[in-house]
Amino acid sequence: MLTLRQIRRKIIAAQKTKQITRTMQMVAASRVKKAEGRLQQAKPYAKKLEELLVRLSQTGQFSHPFFQAREVKSTGLIIVTSDRGLCGSYNTNIILKAESFLRNLNNNAKIVLLGKKGFDYFKKRDWEILDKVVDLGGKMDYKRVEDITDQITGYYLSGVVDEVYLLYTSFRSVLSYKPMIVKFLNVEAPEKSQGDKGLQYIFEPNVGEIFEKLLPKYVTTKIYISLAESFTSENAARMMAMKLATDNADDMITRLTLMRNKARQAAITKEITEIVTSAEALK
Repeated sequence: MLTLRQIRRKIIAAQKTKQITRTMQMVAASRVKKAEGRLQQAKPYAKKLEELLVRLSQTGQFSHPFFQAREVKSTGLIIVTSDRGLCGSYNTNIILKAESFLRNLNNNAKIVLLGKKGFDYFKKRDWEILDKVVDLGGKMDYKRVEDITDQITGYYLSGVVDEVYLLYTSFRSVLSYKPMIVKFLNVEAPEKSQGDKGLQYIFEPNVGEIFEKLLPKYVTTKIYISLAESFTSENAARMMAMKLATDNADDMITRLTLMRNKARQAAITKEITEIVTSAEALK
């Protein structure tokens, strides 16, 4: 049975914890809003770039290593996790999906880790780590993303891996985000749509030079959008985790307050009983 002093100390500790988690919840909520706005700004550019790639690819007048399918002897997987914790099951869900995918491969698997939590986990496992980035911190620096993309595409073009998949967290809403795996390289040429059938294009300067400029931007944008979705999902997960922690602290304070009141009432009743008993003994 806890004493009254011990209960009071626990209440004070729970109140301090509640203040911390509530502050972290508010910070995460602010970051979610900012990250979601950044994501919505980037999506139209990515959509238009993909639309342009689709239209150009339908001409059949180009050839690029990104579009060439190979015999797959080695598969690369880019895994996007967070650099910081306190975001509930966010990283656990990503790691479980990554492990399931890697175990089901019938060839040599190699991984690229974007996020400290992913590196902390996979550095103790058997899969070969081609590269790691553990200091992004949720910051969307396009030049940094471009450098990361160049490194990954370099592994593909040099034959270190024959195909590359990307594992990130798709953001749908603050309450809905899900890890998903998509094909990154090789780029699968889209089927020719009926609406573009028979259309003729004039290229200036030529198809090869246009694709030489367009494809690196396309793959960089794909990584950028995936990181933006992952960072938005991470902050949403952290906001919900801190909300749950705040609610739990509230429940604990309520229970401890009830215990304190009962203990105080018991102490008062005991004192009254002792006074009455002493008074009766003096008669």
